[in-house]
Amino acid sequence: MKKILFLFIPLLLIGCGDGDGDGNGNTNVDPNDPIIGTWVLVNEEIVGGDWGDSCRGCFMENDAGSPDTFVFTSSDVTKSVWECRNDGSLCTDLEVYGPGNWENVGSNIYEIEGEPLQVTFIGNNQMQTPFEDGDIVQTWERQ
Repeated sequence: MKKILFLFIPLLLIGCGDGDGDGNGNTNVDPNDPIIGTWVLVNEEIVGGDWGDSCRGCFMENDAGSPDTFVFTSSDVTKSVWECRNDGSLCTDLEVYGPGNWENVGSNIYEIEGEPLQVTFIGNNQMQTPFEDGDIVQTWERQ
């Protein structure tokens, strides 16, 4: 019996090693990917469509909600969203999406839970993303 235990202990240690993945499906994440970090919404611009009195992401100094955030780690992404009216009053309280998987599929396109997100990096500390089929452009700043 002792011989059997001694044979299985090395197998257990090998089987429980670090491995190549992170356990969340992101096995090929570059730790230097520019999207990794915490991003805070600093601007939202309507570039098309009629959005009239609809809610917007909170980001202005006097908004009732906190600025929206994206947090990308090497293994997942979480987005926290508050929606404000044009006068800054709260339209929708905090909603958290994630954590979910993400992948850099190239050409500044990321997939979050299988959905594409086009990203335009502005230097090292800002990025812009289209929203609502490109009618809205959100600008995010690295924290």
